[in-house]
Amino acid sequence: MESRMKKKRPNPFLRVASALLLLVVLVASATTGYAFLKLQRTADALITPLKGEQKLPLEAMRPVNVLLIGVDERKNDPGRADAIMLLSFNPKTKQASSLSIPRDMQVTLADGQTTKINHTYAYGGVEETLQTVEKTFDVEIPYYAKINMDGLIELVDAVDGVTVDNPSAFSWNDRRLQKEYKKGQIELDGLEASGYARMRKQDPLGDMGRQIRQRQVLESVGMKLAGPNILTKLEQLSQVLEDNFSTNITFSEATQLAQENQTGFKHLQSLKIDGEGYIASDGIWYFFASEASMRETKQALEALMKG
Repeated sequence: MESRMKKKRPNPFLRVASALLLLVVLVASATTGYAFLKLQRTADALITPLKGEQKLPLEAMRPVNVLLIGVDERKNDPGRADAIMLLSFNPKTKQASSLSIPRDMQVTLADGQTTKINHTYAYGGVEETLQTVEKTFDVEIPYYAKINMDGLIELVDAVDGVTVDNPSAFSWNDRRLQKEYKKGQIELDGLEASGYARMRKQDPLGDMGRQIRQRQVLESVGMKLAGPNILTKLEQLSQVLEDNFSTNITFSEATQLAQENQTGFKHLQSLKIDGEGYIASDGIWYFFASEASMRETKQALEALMKG
């Protein structure tokens, strides 16, 4: 029998971090003059098309899927996709879903090789990861947005921190941060916000509680971006985005996606993949999705796309 073991989960915060790109676009759509032009130019600088990309007009792709990828990239290291999330939007039904894909999930590549899904980024970058997700979940994904590991920390710092209402006190300790988080309203810088959103084991709600805290941080950043002081932060925000984000979503496409799907984006249906993790016959620890869970997930995605 294959041996089983517990494995510490990586930072899941970046599963939703790239969605901040859409928040930035929402801000741009509500501003005029210099702010609008600056954000538009920044968005244009983030564009990195997929290899051989031949996108259809946005009108021909509704409903639409967007793959969000959080990566850990360092100098002379291709990096790994430490967080992968599939966002699905249907503006007609005003529905949207988010599917967080376990980074250690075993998948089969086009050549028949099996690997962890986060390794696909090291093999072939965004294209390999996107194609693997398409194959695994039987979906078409025309859009992606990628954020580097430290991008969200820098973004929180760029807006001078965030304020959140912490539902329960807890402590956090890793190589970069040791902090006691008090219950109630607290102010956090970028690194502190990262720790706040990463904690799971001490939360009575487990992963659900972590998702709530993640959303608190994102909403707080969004409020800062929508505030009157954004004009004084444009240069810093633009630099953070240019250094840490890339996408094939054009400014006009992102604006349209954000405007059409505001209702769905605010009420995302969270899809979850159930299964178990253990060391396989090749000596590597994987997360194995259950057949029932994969079937239900594919059905949910198909229903949203057809609704």
